[in-house]
Amino acid sequence: MKKGGRVFKSRDWKERLSFSRDLGTGFAAPGGEFTRALYELSLTPSGLFLNQLLKGRRVVELGAGMMPYGYALAASCEAKNFVAVEPFYADKQKSSILALIEDRGNSLNRIPYKVEEKDMLEYLKDEADDLLCVLACGIEDCILPDIAYRKGVEGEIYRALEKDAFFLSSHSDLHPQGLQVLEMNFRRPANPKVFDRLRLHGKKDAISKYGDVLSNQVI
Repeated sequence: MKKGGRVFKSRDWKERLSFSRDLGTGFAAPGGEFTRALYELSLTPSGLFLNQLLKGRRVVELGAGMMPYGYALAASCEAKNFVAVEPFYADKQKSSILALIEDRGNSLNRIPYKVEEKDMLEYLKDEADDLLCVLACGIEDCILPDIAYRKGVEGEIYRALEKDAFFLSSHSDLHPQGLQVLEMNFRRPANPKVFDRLRLHGKKDAISKYGDVLSNQVI
């Protein structure tokens, strides 16, 4: 990317996000494309398991970015509600969800939602125990302050995760300790040449409840 005729090479991820925001591209936070892939997968026969995992859940997307696909995924899977946690692009996230709802009309299921302009660790600390189904796409180490911060987020995910729900992680470096992990690769519906990776982190109740559903999905 170029800014003022030069390539923008800042190593400060906050500066890159700011520049990305000004351009409206989200290039510094590409997780929206991973969330989009999950949403599109949920609309296919091979992705029906996502509907079962999210139905009736309180779904929280960490670092939701600019794109509305977290809401689209939660809504199409009949989640109870949806929260987009986004400290940098909150206004754009709100606008994109509203635009999606207006564009889809009655073809998209409506569920309650809100956008929280908060840091993900700050947000999670305010949530109750054993309550959430959590989604994180593209939350890689390069955009996190340090290892201590990552471990703090991982600990809060474990605490807040509903006992029979999953933490869904696509191209994310978050690995909450104490959870069993199921992993799968899938072809991106919009571009079958591209493979995406999904990890499902869950407590024993989640593995027990959905083991049969996931038996043909994981690797």
